[in-house]
Amino acid sequence: MTRIQNYFNGVVDKIASSSSIANTAHHRPDIGTNREKIVKDFLVNHLPRRLSASLGGQIISHDGHESGQLDVVITNDLGVRFDENEKTFVTCESIAGVITVKSTLNKRSLIDALANLLTIPEPSPEVLHFKILKPGSVEVFLDKHPSRYVFSYDGVDGKKCLQYVKDFYRERPDIPLRCYPRGIIVNRKYMISFIRNQTTTSTGHTIPKDSFFFMPLEESLRGYPFLQLLNDLSSYADWLNHMHISIHPYFNAELGFPSESNSRKSEVECVSPE
Repeated sequence: MTRIQNYFNGVVDKIASSSSIANTAHHRPDIGTNREKIVKDFLVNHLPRRLSASLGGQIISHDGHESGQLDVVITNDLGVRFDENEKTFVTCESIAGVITVKSTLNKRSLIDALANLLTIPEPSPEVLHFKILKPGSVEVFLDKHPSRYVFSYDGVDGKKCLQYVKDFYRERPDIPLRCYPRGIIVNRKYMISFIRNQTTTSTGHTIPKDSFFFMPLEESLRGYPFLQLLNDLSSYADWLNHMHISIHPYFNAELGFPSESNSRKSEVECVSPE
């Protein structure tokens, strides 16, 4: 095994051990919080420095939509912060990723997790802009970000879980593909990935585009899902040098003013040629 393989295999073993310690808490909500903190601490120690992980909170949009309460939220370093309260809220344009954490993944907890991820408001082109990049860059970006993940310390049989996931989305055909979870991870057991582009595995197996792929984790690859998670979030960081986020549409919406972009448009339209 490579040094990186050994490292991430050791990380997931540590996460499993920390979960066992968390389970010794007497109060059930404390057990859940402790397990969410384990995932958050992993991210704090491994994310690119321009991304941050926080525990809990809601995601809001400038047009008044709010998500459900989320377990772990990964944000960029461009958006303004609202950290006066312990349970904070974050603008949806500041989100790089979200992870829902479960102690045990069964049909009920899986559906709960997938439904909660769907409450995340979509970023708005009125707030999010890309400097220099060609037209259409926002749409390309939004097709891949933010990333949604489900992580569980234990869970049902992997193929059964895969069927639950497929059933969930087959019954909701109106859900955009970009809102599907990038990964569903049961620690040291399996990972279910949503593949957007056709790809071929190292064993020669072809995975069709826009499909879920079930990967049982061999002993030597048990740390792979966390490597994939970090790789996914790191791809978000590649956009940051060109990104601009404005808080004005949020502020103006609260006061009933037009958005900054609409104001600029009106000013331009009212200018007469000399």
